[in-house]
Amino acid sequence: FFFFNSNSKQQRIKMRLKHILLYSATVQIRPSIAFASPQQRRKPNPSTNIQRDILSIRGGDIGSSSMASTTTTMASALSSAAIVAPLRRALVSGSSIQAIGALYAICSLVVVPLTWYRTAYSFSVGYGLSIAAASLALLSSFTFSGGGTIGISQLMTAKGAPTILSCTALVYGLRLAAFIYVREHTVEEKRRVFEDMDRKPPLQRTPLALGVSMLYAFMVSPALFAFRGTLADGSVSERLQVFFTGVAAFGMLLESIADQHKYEVKRQCPKGGKFVGPTTWTYKLCRHPNYLGEILHWAGIFGAGCVSFGTSIVAWVGGVLGLAGILSIMLGSSASLDKRQLDKYGGQIVYDEWKEKVTSSVIPFIK
Repeated sequence: FFFFNSNSKQQRIKMRLKHILLYSATVQIRPSIAFASPQQRRKPNPSTNIQRDILSIRGGDIGSSSMASTTTTMASALSSAAIVAPLRRALVSGSSIQAIGALYAICSLVVVPLTWYRTAYSFSVGYGLSIAAASLALLSSFTFSGGGTIGISQLMTAKGAPTILSCTALVYGLRLAAFIYVREHTVEEKRRVFEDMDRKPPLQRTPLALGVSMLYAFMVSPALFAFRGTLADGSVSERLQVFFTGVAAFGMLLESIADQHKYEVKRQCPKGGKFVGPTTWTYKLCRHPNYLGEILHWAGIFGAGCVSFGTSIVAWVGGVLGLAGILSIMLGSSASLDKRQLDKYGGQIVYDEWKEKVTSSVIPFIK
């Protein structure tokens, strides 16, 4: 009568209580394996196994995993397995073509989305961040591949030159990307120039992004071969690598100082056609010391890496194309800027006197 009362609501309540009591009894009995048949002992719960496997892949365990943490861990695992590991293998032990191809993939993954967002980012913010990403990949694959650290004493030896070289390129890329981004958002003229370049739909900018990504991969490739090569202790090649690593670091520092100096002067100058400089500090060396610093940086990277090229045709072709490409861009940009400055400021006393004293456009002592 208790379980079969005519009142349906009361009936459901009683049935639910009965289920709870049966479940509690099952929980108390289950830990004692003596009550389980041999077949039950050997057969695990399939649903539990699936859940355990999924959480194992995600890096968690049953009973202590949140949606946010497992999702993040799974994304990290998939990223490491599907992208990072193959790229690392190509960089470390792949053929020369495969290694440069890995650099190209890394640069493209950075440049293409940024170019879809803004065309000018393909050779500005995207340029800096792609160089930083490629350098970070080299450091992760070679210097910190075992998850350890490297001491200052190790860096001060010739064996630390490739690491310092890639660290220099990493700082160079991050600094340049941050500088250009800040300048775009603080200098109205630069912001308008960037916006005016967004004429094509995002997907139609892809060929441009892929093309410049190839150039960036070639430019970084000497640092790759500096890691992969083996130089004899105390050899001329080893000393040259150390020297050119210093040249790359000096070029990065020179460009940073010249960029910041010019930015501060231009930001504070009144609007109009009056020439205000800069004409001091590094701008006494040449009219475009920031371009000089960039040339020195990439010439240093090429010099530090080429001593490890050996007879690899791929390494030589990639390195030479990268250096020739950036030299062509820098020299062409300086010539174009000289012409624009002459058209805009020619006849002004300050500009004419500065140009008469500083006769070199980019390379000191060379007109």
